[in-house]
Amino acid sequence: MRGNLFPLLIAFVVLIMPGAVLALDEEATEVDSTMVAEGDSTTTDSTAIDSTMIAEEDSAATDTTDAVDEAVEEEVAEEQGGFFSKFAEFFRQGGPAMWAILFFFGVGTVIFIERVVFLFGIASAKPEALMARIATLIRKGSIEGAIAATSEEKSPLSKIIEAALRNYKGTERDIQNAVDEMALAEIPRINARIGYLGMLANVSTMVGLLGTIFGLIAAFAAVAAADPEQKGVLLANGISQAMNTTAFGLIAAIPMLVAHSVLTSKADSLVDDIDRYSVMVMNMLSQARREG
Repeated sequence: MRGNLFPLLIAFVVLIMPGAVLALDEEATEVDSTMVAEGDSTTTDSTAIDSTMIAEEDSAATDTTDAVDEAVEEEVAEEQGGFFSKFAEFFRQGGPAMWAILFFFGVGTVIFIERVVFLFGIASAKPEALMARIATLIRKGSIEGAIAATSEEKSPLSKIIEAALRNYKGTERDIQNAVDEMALAEIPRINARIGYLGMLANVSTMVGLLGTIFGLIAAFAAVAAADPEQKGVLLANGISQAMNTTAFGLIAAIPMLVAHSVLTSKADSLVDDIDRYSVMVMNMLSQARREG
């Protein structure tokens, strides 16, 4: 109990004593204010005027600060939504041809992503390391070990080498036929759908030009039949449609042409690796059979 009294006393002193002191100060202040009320009336009026002026200045400063904050927020929102709103307006002014170009560009994007995953991921084996491992196993006479090493890989090159190793006991003609058969199955997988990118790029450009022609036809037809006051607006809308379709067609076609070139180069490199290393494996097997 005694241990709890000390904190209670401290709390009493801290909480009650300041209140009592403030009460005494208020009483003294009331007495002083009564005595000097008449003498301070003028001062009080001037203080009230000053307080009013300060309050007005503070409110004006607050309004200015709020206006600046709102302007900054509007500027940020305009910067964030400006690109999308401009693109939406650009797309709307282009007319129906824009939807066709957008469809072609979407298809090309899907093809590009799928081919990148396959060519630069699944099909992109490390031929030097694989061939060094296979050569070591063949020299040791472990054909089964070499087959197991190639079966761990999922690339076209490893499958073709595996086909050659599995026909090790046959003649050289049998090994060549096995390699050719597997190559006929795997090489088309490497080149699959790459040609569509070039075709889609050309079609996007042609559709853009077709939209340009239709836009100009609509513009001149509208100008010929419109009132003099509306001719300028109709002509501007038609030319805007014509230019937007051409621009969007080129915007879609250029990346697809670049993607087509990159993927074609990678596919050719993989096919060259298949031709080179398949012949190398066949020579290794022939030499191993002669030495065995």
